[in-house]
Amino acid sequence: MFTVRDAESAMIALTCFSIAVIAGVFLYNLLIAGNSTLKSVSVVLGNVSNILSAATLLTILEEGISLMFYRIRLALKEEREIKEQGRQEAYQEVSDWNRRRLEAEARGETFTEPPPGHDFLKPRKKKRFIFF
Repeated sequence: MFTVRDAESAMIALTCFSIAVIAGVFLYNLLIAGNSTLKSVSVVLGNVSNILSAATLLTILEEGISLMFYRIRLALKEEREIKEQGRQEAYQEVSDWNRRRLEAEARGETFTEPPPGHDFLKPRKKKRFIFF
């Protein structure tokens, strides 16, 4: 979901990238190409559409990457919450089983109910593949 905060972030990024590209083009023309200050400003003004196109592309890339990492963080957070819920449920199952076991011992009865997850701990038979 794209919010007002995301729009503000995109506008700030666009502004920063625009300034950086303008400065880069200006400094390149002034220092590397050896043009005068006036000629360097003229080159920048003559290429405003190209500069804004480059800044827009950089903004789109930056915002897309930012959104991708945000979604990854959300997915990891969800996964942690699911694992924690599973741990709590497993602890509750074991706790309930242990309570029933202790109650049966207190009554003097034999407790034959297997612990939760007992079948998970059993070694499993390996499947054999027969090739003809």
